Amino acid sequence: MFNAQVDDTGRRGALRRLRFYAALAILVCLFFVTYGAFLAWDSYHRLPHVYAALRARGVPATANLVRCAPGIGIYHGVRCRLSLRFDGRLRTWNYPEDSAQFKGLAVGAEIPVLVDPNNADTVYTRRDVEHRTNAGTSPVFWYGVVLVVLGLAGFAFLLRLRRPTMPKPRWPNRSPG
Repeated sequence: MFNAQVDDTGRRGALRRLRFYAALAILVCLFFVTYGAFLAWDSYHRLPHVYAALRARGVPATANLVRCAPGIGIYHGVRCRLSLRFDGRLRTWNYPEDSAQFKGLAVGAEIPVLVDPNNADTVYTRRDVEHRTNAGTSPVFWYGVVLVVLGLAGFAFLLRLRRPTMPKPRWPNRSPG
């Protein structure tokens, strides 16, 4: 009797929002897995090789402390900028490792570093090379592992949400007799 059309815009909007949040959750999980894997790989594989190469053939040089301050680069903690003149070129960069070693040093303080002769962009302080800062199974490695586990747990949770809510019966309905 009634030929009125049902307004389905609310349902479509809810479905669109659900898809958006699902895509966002997948991207967050993917970020955790990717970033965590990078941190773990960097700490466990790349840094030990770099430190070993610098110990074996690193050229001693002296860098200068430009400044230490919160929020240098993308890191929100205290980071430091160093300056180094090597092979006739001046380079200034945000030091990526342990900035606590520069605590109490004045601007312009000399810092002993090792430079890779094959790649002048690879520079680490002598202290970091000797102590293998953040290399191997360091806290940075375990932080990366935790991020990977959280990302994979998030993926597992999202897959679990895709399950039908009503369990299927174990056996098809059987009629007696």
